[in-house]
Amino acid sequence: MRIGLIAAVTRTAAGDLRAELPLAGRSVLGWQVDLLRMLGAERILCLAESATGEVLRLQHDVERAGGTFHALQGFAAIPALVRSEDELIVLRDGLVPDPAVMAALAQSETGGHRMVATIPDDHPLAAARPQDFERIDATRHWAGLLIMRGAPVQQLADFPADSDPVSVLVRLALQAGTPCRELSAQEVAPETWLLADCAGAVMAHERLMLAKVAPQSDWRAPLVSLAGVLVRALMPRGLAQGAVISGASAIMLILTGLLMAVFGWAIPAIALASAGAFAAAVAAAFDDISGKLRTGGDQPDSTNALPVAVDLAAAATLWFALSPWPVWNALAVCGPVVIGLARLAGRDRGSTWAVSASDRAALLLVLALAAAVGLFPEVLACLALGLLAGLLLRAGRD
Repeated sequence: MRIGLIAAVTRTAAGDLRAELPLAGRSVLGWQVDLLRMLGAERILCLAESATGEVLRLQHDVERAGGTFHALQGFAAIPALVRSEDELIVLRDGLVPDPAVMAALAQSETGGHRMVATIPDDHPLAAARPQDFERIDATRHWAGLLIMRGAPVQQLADFPADSDPVSVLVRLALQAGTPCRELSAQEVAPETWLLADCAGAVMAHERLMLAKVAPQSDWRAPLVSLAGVLVRALMPRGLAQGAVISGASAIMLILTGLLMAVFGWAIPAIALASAGAFAAAVAAAFDDISGKLRTGGDQPDSTNALPVAVDLAAAATLWFALSPWPVWNALAVCGPVVIGLARLAGRDRGSTWAVSASDRAALLLVLALAAAVGLFPEVLACLALGLLAGLLLRAGRD
């Protein structure tokens, strides 16, 4: 079993706990828990002054996700919680490494499974914060990350209660022959290796993190780009609940539009569907940023069900906009056909036509404007023909 050890005891010069400082919508401690779980830690041990506040909230989050979390007021219980065959991952109090760097270290062949991460004696972190990045020999300092066997942890029971358990564990790991892994300048840089020793340092690091993952505008999809602009304006405040709030708003708007279409109010129905699709684009942007922050890189293709639900509801809205209940009109099938063709077209992100077709909010807004001037069926038919022609041309090129 892999076990993670973190702490929430060190305070900044202003008196704040490092672990509770906010960073990109989460606490520093929350980022550490995510990093440990990314590295496979099934049990989290947290040295804390008390099991309240942020520590208690994270304990509930970890346990809901199926993990185990122990809040410890001293290190006496650690030897009983770590078996000899376990691996212990230790992070310095307030240290938030870049997830991509952490993943690369854990997968490296040069001691990735067990290592004492080090920085050279002349590194700026070693010179500025020697009490955090302590010296381990004549030329190296500890970098704040340790992966060690569980057997030496049992020796913690032999040390007095006022000892620094993290410092002791580093010494025990070195004595047990845990290999040292010297980190490069690229791995330990201001944008990849944060020590949250003050609010200013955290805010500066936050700006670097968000600039790295902020969505880029592509005005070939105007409303998707506008959603990205809105998300950038709301960062970092919206990262905690932005995706949830905008996703719930999308569902409410598009379902309200669907009900209005059923009863024959086509113009407001399609307008609400467009607003719902825009809210879904905002939710997708928030979700994409959060995922990139947690993984330190590009997200794989999202499996979020919200875009599918939005398209299904939009297809039904267009159906009833042409044929409100209980009227039956065979041409109502054009609505779902347009949405289906737009989904197919949007799979190819290379061409301007395909990028524009993927902007569901803009497509629905065009149809709402067409309905307002009495040209809804005609514009819908032209869109269907245009999307079909684009797909056939793409198939011919392929």
